[in-house]
Amino acid sequence: MMTSFKHIADRRQAGFTLIELMIVVAIIGVLAAVAMPLYLDYVAKSKVSVAIEESAGARTGIDTEIVNTPNLDAATTMLATKLQSESINCTISTTAAVAGVVGVSCVIKGGPASVTGKKISWSRASTGAWTCSATGVDPKHTSASCPP
Repeated sequence: MMTSFKHIADRRQAGFTLIELMIVVAIIGVLAAVAMPLYLDYVAKSKVSVAIEESAGARTGIDTEIVNTPNLDAATTMLATKLQSESINCTISTTAAVAGVVGVSCVIKGGPASVTGKKISWSRASTGAWTCSATGVDPKHTSASCPP
């Protein structure tokens, strides 16, 4: 008789109770609710950083071309960048160079809604100095080198 009670007690401890499973699901839900906004902010910041660096790559080619010819049309300026007008991260365009003054812009694509369609612009002054601006980008997603 004693062995049968022991056998029933062993079988009873074989799994998790419903309340234990519900607690685990609730904990996972809370962690997901906290982690998702942080992850989306991280992805947005990385997308803006990639757009800044990708469009910054155009500066060297433009500087080299402008040394030889300070006035260029937009198509020649784009060729000088050595970049494709479309990439995975952005759509790049240039303005015509007039007396060494030119602009390069990158419209972000394929990112979170908070940054998709926003514009990163590099402007070159006649002195050769480049400045960056991030139009419509939340300050938490950009860096000090390219303020909103």
